Amino acid sequence: MKSALAFAAAIGLLLSGVASADPSDCGRLMHRINHFEGMVDRAEAFGKDDWAEKTQRHVDLLEDRLADRCPSYSARDEQQEAARQLATLLRVAASAAAKFFTLGAF
Repeated sequence: MKSALAFAAAIGLLLSGVASADPSDCGRLMHRINHFEGMVDRAEAFGKDDWAEKTQRHVDLLEDRLADRCPSYSARDEQQEAARQLATLLRVAASAAAKFFTLGAF
């Protein structure tokens, strides 16, 4: 009886680590992935191939962690991808506007 109870407790402890993460943790991971994807674009814009490669590996690790902890967040649907592309477009447009209106000072 004691061994069965100990076995059940051990299985419970093992499975508690497999449970999905808190939704705020999932959101935090998504935020970090989006940030570092922007950093990959920035590294490529500066022509820093090593930086872009290392940052992309970091993004891949974060996406793997997201897939493990938050299965509902890991698969990006079309709306999320469109929103990310729109944010990238707005970031590029803002950068171009800042260069234009400040005569290249920024």
